[in-house]
Amino acid sequence: MDTEADSTGTTARNEPPSPVAGRAAPGSASGGGGGRRAMRRIADAMVAPQAGAGEIALTFAAAGTGAAAVLAAGAAAGWTGLAVAVAALVAFDYFGGAVANATASAKRRFHGPGRGARHRLGFVAMHLQPAAVAWAVPGFGWADAAAVYALTLAAAVVVELTGPDLRRPAAFAAATLGIAAALALLSVPPQVAWLAPVGLIKLLLGHLVPGEGPAVPAATPGGRFADDTP
Repeated sequence: MDTEADSTGTTARNEPPSPVAGRAAPGSASGGGGGRRAMRRIADAMVAPQAGAGEIALTFAAAGTGAAAVLAAGAAAGWTGLAVAVAALVAFDYFGGAVANATASAKRRFHGPGRGARHRLGFVAMHLQPAAVAWAVPGFGWADAAAVYALTLAAAVVVELTGPDLRRPAAFAAATLGIAAALALLSVPPQVAWLAPVGLIKLLLGHLVPGEGPAVPAATPGGRFADDTP
């Protein structure tokens, strides 16, 4: 109610506050709200929704360090600017993603309600970065890209088909064997020798291994995943 009677019987109307009084001064906290919201959207996309400050800092520290190291190595090897840029961008994604996927926020994102094996395997299958590296980086061929991609996807399927109680050790076994196979069998430039190992860590140990809490349902004997809908 916006009016009240005074002691003389006259009615005094409460005046609304001046809009100037409630307006934030230039440079105040509200002035930077747009920038903070933009940074929040970037963090939500690159780490996970509601990621903590520590999770974001670790993710971007790993991403930036990995990208800088690959950029320096590529430049020292005499690569073209395109090759250096592509390799550094992939490194930013892979090194940062290996950390981001291990955070509690990412576990809630990829292993929460409504998220099943199809979603997680689809995420793995979307990682076509080896093809980008083969296109741009000298010495890393299309056969190498196909081998890295097939190895990672096959290992991911094996991990998802493993029962909940063994999914974590299965992921470590698949990542360990996959890294050993990639290092022993693929002949690639040392500047991108990290691609398969870091990718396996990011996608098998980070993305597919659930966090603390209820386990992801196991695959049914018929090969379908129990949490998938037709």
